[in-house]
Amino acid sequence: NGETDRFVEIWNLVFMQYDQQPGGQVVPLPKPSVDTGAGLERIACVMQGVDTNYQIDLFQAIITAISELTHAKYADNRSSHHVIADHIRALTFALADGAGISNEGRGYVLRRVLRRAARHGRLLGAHEPFIYKLVPVLVSEMSGAYPEIREKQEHIQRVIRTEEEGFLRTLETGLELFERVAKKVKATGSTTVDGETVFKLYDTYGFPADLTEIIAHEHGLTVDLIGFEDAMSRQQEQSRKGSEFKAAGAQLGKTLTQLAEDEKWSFHESKFVRGHMSLGAVVHYARIIDGAVAVILDKTPFYVESGGQISDTGKLSGDGFSIEVTDIAHVGNYYVHIGHFLSGSIELVRPGLHVTAELDSARRWDTMRNHTATHLLHAALRKVLGEHVKQGGSYVGPDRLRFDFSHHQPMTSEEIRRVEEIVNAQILEAVDVQTDIMPIEEAKKTGAMALFGEKYGDTVRVVSVPGFSRELCGGTHVTNVAQIGPFMVTLETGIASGVRRIEAVTGRNAAKVMLDDKGIRTHAAQLLGRREDEIIPAIEQLKDTNLQLQKELKRVKAEMFSGGSKTVGHQTKVGPVTLVTHDFGDTDKDIMTAWIDTEKAKPGPVVVAALGQTNGKPTYLAAASNSAITEHKIDVGAISKELLSQFGGRGGGKASFAQGGVAPETKPDELFSRMKTLLEAKV
Repeated sequence: NGETDRFVEIWNLVFMQYDQQPGGQVVPLPKPSVDTGAGLERIACVMQGVDTNYQIDLFQAIITAISELTHAKYADNRSSHHVIADHIRALTFALADGAGISNEGRGYVLRRVLRRAARHGRLLGAHEPFIYKLVPVLVSEMSGAYPEIREKQEHIQRVIRTEEEGFLRTLETGLELFERVAKKVKATGSTTVDGETVFKLYDTYGFPADLTEIIAHEHGLTVDLIGFEDAMSRQQEQSRKGSEFKAAGAQLGKTLTQLAEDEKWSFHESKFVRGHMSLGAVVHYARIIDGAVAVILDKTPFYVESGGQISDTGKLSGDGFSIEVTDIAHVGNYYVHIGHFLSGSIELVRPGLHVTAELDSARRWDTMRNHTATHLLHAALRKVLGEHVKQGGSYVGPDRLRFDFSHHQPMTSEEIRRVEEIVNAQILEAVDVQTDIMPIEEAKKTGAMALFGEKYGDTVRVVSVPGFSRELCGGTHVTNVAQIGPFMVTLETGIASGVRRIEAVTGRNAAKVMLDDKGIRTHAAQLLGRREDEIIPAIEQLKDTNLQLQKELKRVKAEMFSGGSKTVGHQTKVGPVTLVTHDFGDTDKDIMTAWIDTEKAKPGPVVVAALGQTNGKPTYLAAASNSAITEHKIDVGAISKELLSQFGGRGGGKASFAQGGVAPETKPDELFSRMKTLLEAKV
């Protein structure tokens, strides 16, 4: 372990035997083990007789490609080459394994990895996306041992390229913003960028704090990271306010910690029983905030939120009391029922008392329909879009299902319809849903899909729709797919680079959507006076007619305002100059322009000004005739710039024409009166 080059560690063994708990107690592990840190690159480095891992053959092709793409010599900036080479490997394998790039969790780690690589690419002189071009090089090197990266190559490249392009735009904006920040900091004689500024760059403009720190260092500045963390904590604290459950959970967690330290309490875990009702014994109970109560049972049918499926609700009934259960918490090995008394009081609850735990059965059925449908949806997406589709997150509740998945582009309407057809066809097959408990390795051999990032024990539960879907899942499901009822997609959108989100409804909610849609069609047909199957052509015809009428109305108005009618516009003399003004109200900018052109073309020196609401915004236009400009030196651009600034707006232009906007509360008479005053000063 000397700090010299005499010894180089190539293999590290860690003997794991104990678990040191928060209180300081050292507990023997149930299965002592050895972590062997013999890396492939370390061994290759020794065998190939080179000084660093980056000089082995597995890295050389990538490093050569980096030099060719950035036109930067390896010898001139080895560290940036190393960072990019290392990071493209991490990104490729993670994306191939089903991870995505996002703003939270593992997705944010990948986002930071890619941004750091892109930043080093810029240091090498690359100002265009290039990291995605390294993927084929890595694939040619390592796909022999890892064929999945070749199978997912196109998907990986698209995800990296999309994220890289977005970050380079952010980087350009951030660099420009930081230049201003650096000048301001140096002007005050300081060498530190304050935490609030760093947080603003992150929160408002999406500029990562670690990147701000790197750029600050290049400017000879430091960053107040403690201040940044404080600002971040304040924002997080604000987002946490108002969450009763978290406050209750914190108090409950403290109570359970005390219980765990009590040697007299021998209860070790709650058991989850499948079904909608069960009899359980009270192990412990406690008051929590706002009159709520927490009850721990030795067994319960209530499902606690896990794997995307939300917790059950229902009630606990005992001798003389009833508790409405609104949430379930899984703290340690205990299932904690949280709720309020419907009848009776906490004095009637005692350890050992047997109570009936009963779910909201209709709510559970809706949730089960959506959960099984999520499995069918996953399989259908893989059939329609490709095997690269993997789950990146989900929500399963009684109201709907939400499924996030890896895919590089929006789904077309035809693809969505095809997915709906496949899922509904499978539902009509009325196949029984099978559940099996087996060792995880055996489950994987059967083709059961495991979710990226999820932790599984040695024994797992496999949920199957024979011949169609097989996944590792501990959630609750229908017994036959026909119980799902109709399935309808209600939303498809993007939530991050390379990650799409799809939402759908089943059963009662899907039936409601169908009936609502039918009601809309019937009403539309009545309004149009057509049959339901003729609605779309009728709407298209109505749209075309409306566009033609709008064009005709616009033409008539333009002719009316440009026809020289004395009733349009107010005229007043300002010395030898005629000032013509008009408030158009809701109008079109082209109509205002046509009127101004007509008025300023009249004989003599003329200045014209108009105010109107175009697209919901106050719009100001002004113009001056040639004689007003040449004979009286009128400059409506300069006059307008000064005028608009006095009414909460801005604008300006040339001597002959100006435009701009004003505050919404501006009164036209006051604006035109002030313009007359400014014009008098110029004449």
